[in-house]
Amino acid sequence: MRDAACLATHAPFWRFERLSRPGGAWLRLGHGPAPAGPARGSVLLLPGRCEAIEKYEELAQALAARGYRTVALDWRGQGGSARMAANRLCGHVDRFETFLDDLEAALPALLADMPQPVIALGHSMGGHLLLRFAADRTAERAAQGGPGRVPPFAGLIACAPMLGVRLPMPEGLALRIATAMVGRGLGERYAWGQRDWGPHDTVFAGNRLTGDPVRFQTQVRLFTEHPDLALGGASWGWLAAALASIRHLLAPSLLETMDLPVLLLSGVNDGIVRLDRHAAAARRLPHCTHRRYAGARHELLMETDAIRDRVLADIMEFLDRLAPVQAEHKNGTEQT
Repeated sequence: MRDAACLATHAPFWRFERLSRPGGAWLRLGHGPAPAGPARGSVLLLPGRCEAIEKYEELAQALAARGYRTVALDWRGQGGSARMAANRLCGHVDRFETFLDDLEAALPALLADMPQPVIALGHSMGGHLLLRFAADRTAERAAQGGPGRVPPFAGLIACAPMLGVRLPMPEGLALRIATAMVGRGLGERYAWGQRDWGPHDTVFAGNRLTGDPVRFQTQVRLFTEHPDLALGGASWGWLAAALASIRHLLAPSLLETMDLPVLLLSGVNDGIVRLDRHAAAARRLPHCTHRRYAGARHELLMETDAIRDRVLADIMEFLDRLAPVQAEHKNGTEQT
């Protein structure tokens, strides 16, 4: 059930609340401020793995200035939501269907009384889960020949979506190894090369996330000042679940069922996710616009101004196309 009281916030910009889930788990939901003028619509923000809602304050400010309300979700196992591993710094999930079920349960609380239309924006793992959530439900609707569980979105923005992970071996082999480790009871242990968040994550030089040293510090500062939000590497269980979900999403004919407009954003220098999968998915999605940004690393919304300004311009153009300004509110004046 949904708790009536709002939780204490780490940043006054957001209003947080807790949504209870079965088994004693909970999700932290965030509500950004309302625009100064009439709202044109709403944006649902779905963070990437390891992130917390607070990281997106700069984006939510830009959206509010454009006339959009913002809501966000901390995925189970990270941010201010319930953790799933004994080591709270280990990013773990049993299966990605748990994330999808959580999103389904959270949408009524997140979107209650929010201005329409609603456009969803997911980064990295959040982009993967957003695409899968919509694709599974549109495929279900097509199979049933009826309304089904229609996603309540006018469009989707997939920012550096996790459609493939850069690994030192083929994904199929990595999936077999991770599944075997889970079978041996090691699902909550770190996968190879993974570890707790710590000083090694605060060094800008050589990072694969962003070329902007100031925005790089956003998450460093957040985790340093609020250690309860910090998260380290991924578990064998998370890796097995992620690779299995990628295989599911990219199965033949699934993406082709998507009848929503999609904006897919890729950083040409992304060292985290596979860009070839972005291009292939864009060709399969019936209504997809694919944008690539030269020089950009994985976190497009945390990049240098020269890159981020272009990313934001493309996002705003997509949003404005789906939520055109009403004539009476255009430029903040009455039109005759």
